Amino acid sequence: MAKAVFSRRFDATDTKKGISIRVNALEDPQTQPEWVIAKAVEAGAAVRHSTNKAPAKAAQSKDK
Repeated sequence: MAKAVFSRRFDATDTKKGISIRVNALEDPQTQPEWVIAKAVEAGAAVRHSTNKAPAKAAQSKDK
Protein backbone atom coordinates (compact mmCIF):
# COMPACT_ATOMS: atom_id res chain seq x y z
CA MET A 1 0.00 0.00 0.00
CA ALA A 2 1.14 3.50 -0.77
CA LYS A 3 0.05 6.99 0.28
CA ALA A 4 -0.90 9.97 -1.85
CA VAL A 5 -2.78 13.25 -1.61
CA PHE A 6 -5.62 13.37 -4.16
CA SER A 7 -6.51 16.77 -5.62
CA ARG A 8 -9.69 15.61 -7.37
CA ARG A 9 -12.01 12.61 -7.43
CA PHE A 10 -10.41 9.73 -9.29
CA ASP A 11 -11.84 6.47 -10.61
CA ALA A 12 -9.30 3.67 -11.11
CA THR A 13 -10.16 0.47 -12.94
CA ASP A 14 -8.04 -2.64 -13.35
CA THR A 15 -9.69 -4.81 -16.00
CA LYS A 16 -7.32 -7.72 -15.37
CA LYS A 17 -8.40 -7.94 -11.72
CA GLY A 18 -11.98 -6.81 -12.34
CA ILE A 19 -11.70 -4.07 -9.72
CA SER A 20 -12.85 -0.46 -9.81
CA ILE A 21 -12.02 2.01 -7.02
CA ARG A 22 -13.28 5.58 -6.57
CA VAL A 23 -11.13 7.89 -4.45
CA ASN A 24 -12.44 11.26 -3.28
CA ALA A 25 -10.17 14.28 -2.92
CA LEU A 26 -8.96 15.07 0.59
CA GLU A 27 -6.25 17.31 1.99
CA ASP A 28 -4.83 14.44 4.04
CA PRO A 29 -2.79 11.56 2.55
CA GLN A 30 -4.81 8.46 1.76
CA THR A 31 -3.60 4.86 1.70
CA GLN A 32 -4.51 3.04 -1.50
CA PRO A 33 -3.11 0.09 -3.47
CA GLU A 34 0.03 0.92 -5.45
CA TRP A 35 -1.67 0.45 -8.83
CA VAL A 36 -4.35 3.03 -7.92
CA ILE A 37 -1.76 5.62 -6.90
CA ALA A 38 0.35 4.96 -10.01
CA LYS A 39 -2.66 5.57 -12.28
CA ALA A 40 -3.73 8.67 -10.32
CA VAL A 41 -0.25 10.22 -10.46
CA GLU A 42 -0.07 9.50 -14.20
CA ALA A 43 -3.47 11.20 -14.69
CA GLY A 44 -2.46 14.20 -12.56
CA ALA A 45 -5.09 13.51 -9.89
CA ALA A 46 -2.66 12.76 -7.04
CA VAL A 47 0.78 13.47 -5.65
CA ARG A 48 2.68 10.74 -3.82
CA HIS A 49 3.13 11.31 -0.10
CA SER A 50 6.55 10.50 1.29
CA THR A 51 7.08 9.71 4.92
CA ASN A 52 10.41 11.23 5.82
CA LYS A 53 11.46 8.32 7.97
CA ALA A 54 15.13 7.52 8.23
CA PRO A 55 15.94 4.06 6.91
CA ALA A 56 16.53 1.42 9.55
CA LYS A 57 20.18 0.76 10.24
CA ALA A 58 21.45 -2.77 9.84
CA ALA A 59 22.56 -4.51 13.00
CA GLN A 60 26.31 -4.46 13.30
CA SER A 61 28.26 -7.47 14.39
CA LYS A 62 30.73 -7.06 17.26
CA ASP A 63 32.96 -9.80 15.81
CA LYS A 64 36.32 -8.58 14.54
